[in-house]
Amino acid sequence: MNIKIGLTNRYGYELIAYPFNGGACPDNGEKIAPLEGKGELTIASGENAIIDVPGMGSLLVQFLGEQKLENFHDRACESPSEFDQYEQMALLRYKTTELYWRFPSSDDAQLELSVNDIGTVCLDKVLSGEARRVSLPEFFIPPVFLPSGVDEQESQAE
Repeated sequence: MNIKIGLTNRYGYELIAYPFNGGACPDNGEKIAPLEGKGELTIASGENAIIDVPGMGSLLVQFLGEQKLENFHDRACESPSEFDQYEQMALLRYKTTELYWRFPSSDDAQLELSVNDIGTVCLDKVLSGEARRVSLPEFFIPPVFLPSGVDEQESQAE
């Protein structure tokens, strides 16, 4: 099974994809969307790719298969949502924003992204499954490393 990401480039630069399959750093990238054009990125289960948006940073696409982000599911509900029922997962991370995408195992899953004229990555359409914006920590620091009292303040704030 693969995921396919259609990419529309309205930005002033070509978009390059770097496949990080098996965790190995690629020697060079592949032009995925020409200047003012369209392209498609295909990623197999368990593989990753980074799309470079010049001057803005990288968009990480991780196809994580059957893994779930447990904190983002209706575990306590008697009837979980359809989102919880999808078997496959991909995670897209850009800057400090994450997109959690779940979809069925039946066919190749697809979504469409675009990069607008100022370099913002936009979710245009989810063609398979559902997607939700989530917030994941960039750097997790366990409470044992925090000054005393900080973890109490954080739990009260929640």
